[in-house]
Amino acid sequence: MKELRCGGTMHGRLDEDLGLLEVKCGRRSCGAAPGVVVLHTFDIHTGELTGTARFRQPPKEGTNDDDCNQRAAVRSA
Repeated sequence: MKELRCGGTMHGRLDEDLGLLEVKCGRRSCGAAPGVVVLHTFDIHTGELTGTARFRQPPKEGTNDDDCNQRAAVRSA
């Protein structure tokens, strides 16, 4: 599988053996939203959309998912 990149950004993955191209989609109508990644898979010979997968985006390094459950620090006046 080959990664299609410019600089540090991956735009898609190409699997020539299977004849598939996988790309990330940012359209809301396809299900993209904050914290949700949408991947479309296309047949490279026909251009036909063969599948769509949605995944929860992993948190960025240095963040903690439990932060929203922690109490805010309060200083007395």
